[in-house]
Amino acid sequence: MLSPNDIKEELSLAYVRAIASRAGFSIEEIRKDRDSVDLKVCARGLLAEDAVLTSPELAVQLKATVLEPLPTDEFSFVLSRKNYDDLSAPSLVPRILVVFVLPEDEQQWLTHTAESLILRRCAYWRSLRGAPPTPNETSQTVRMSRGQTFDLDTLRGLLRKVAREEELVP
Repeated sequence: MLSPNDIKEELSLAYVRAIASRAGFSIEEIRKDRDSVDLKVCARGLLAEDAVLTSPELAVQLKATVLEPLPTDEFSFVLSRKNYDDLSAPSLVPRILVVFVLPEDEQQWLTHTAESLILRRCAYWRSLRGAPPTPNETSQTVRMSRGQTFDLDTLRGLLRKVAREEELVP
């Protein structure tokens, strides 16, 4: 049996897979997470006429958490120092943190009928590239904005920015 944390991890992966698939992108899972990257979202070809790069990729560090009640504007998420350092460092493939937020009641995480499959709540993203070094030895708290929803339009926009070699800012 999977632990609740394992289930949260799998559901967060399912969420990102569903968003990427619906957006027309593929997912490449990283088998050994040594670089604070769980997966890459990959586009193929030219995404925009003004694109500098073809077949852009976006690296994702995926996390999941339970929040009850859901805050209105922002929430805090504690990230390991290693993840924080890796995500804030310059890299060839841009990296983002994606935090999937679930309700407290495990019975509400996923429900299904003959008509629907419902994965409750959603994920939020943040780029930490260029963030200042942390003086903390084990972890760093980051603020996640509820305005930065990881959804179809956001993912398409992020990959267009990657193709144009633009900064990943909201």
